[in-house]
Amino acid sequence: RLSIINIIKTDSIQDKIKKLEGNLINNYTQGNDSVVDEILESIKELDESIYERDLEIINYWHYIDDEMKLNYDVAPYYLPKTADHAFVLLGFGLNDDGSLKPEAIGRCEVAYKSALRYPKSKLYITGGGTAKNNSTATEAGQMREYILKKGLDAKRIIIEVSAMTTVQNARNTVKLLYQNHVKSITIITSDYHIRRSNILFKGEIMLKADTYASAPISIIQNAAYKTGRATEGKYYEGTALASIMGVSLKLTLLLQNMPKVLMNLFYTFTD
Repeated sequence: RLSIINIIKTDSIQDKIKKLEGNLINNYTQGNDSVVDEILESIKELDESIYERDLEIINYWHYIDDEMKLNYDVAPYYLPKTADHAFVLLGFGLNDDGSLKPEAIGRCEVAYKSALRYPKSKLYITGGGTAKNNSTATEAGQMREYILKKGLDAKRIIIEVSAMTTVQNARNTVKLLYQNHVKSITIITSDYHIRRSNILFKGEIMLKADTYASAPISIIQNAAYKTGRATEGKYYEGTALASIMGVSLKLTLLLQNMPKVLMNLFYTFTD
């Protein structure tokens, strides 16, 4: 068999790996499992540690798409009851005046109930300024205020107020989690958003573990606010993961999935 590496002989090893990882995501989103396995083997020929990292990301992606169950309304009972476990609450776009939309309030309620169940766990809230007519309001700040009014101790809440996308949610929050020596997390967001959020956090966690000389943080569970919307799907997950990993996807794949992209943009700007 002609190794996939042979088609990009002139590139540096790092460039070869990036191209292979782009192809890896392309083929996973299309369900080409045998090609995915071939690409992983080609990455292994170049760098075994990156192969192990990418294999763990792909295996986790299979898990969230094929096996992961959603926990509605509150986190399940069997999570760690230790201080090195944390909840991560993802923000949602604000109203023009900076107030919370119903879906954001729904996510806050799930986070509050979950935090009460696990009194040693910190709550990380991530989300920047998305209010058209209120430059001082942030998703994380407004959600924090809502949860404080419910009665949660302010010392348990850590906010990240710069992220404007789910990719930035993952990048900015994972940094804080490693810096604060968190060992495991439970992600809280809306039902349709859980799988994309999980694969993005997994990718960022795996990419940054060496930076912080740490074992990768475990994503052990989820807690979902129920909207009834359909999950965003593998392509939307893949485009976001490609951004996290700094790789490019094929234009042909983008064109094939354009209806899905436009539909998700419609939901984003009408929620």
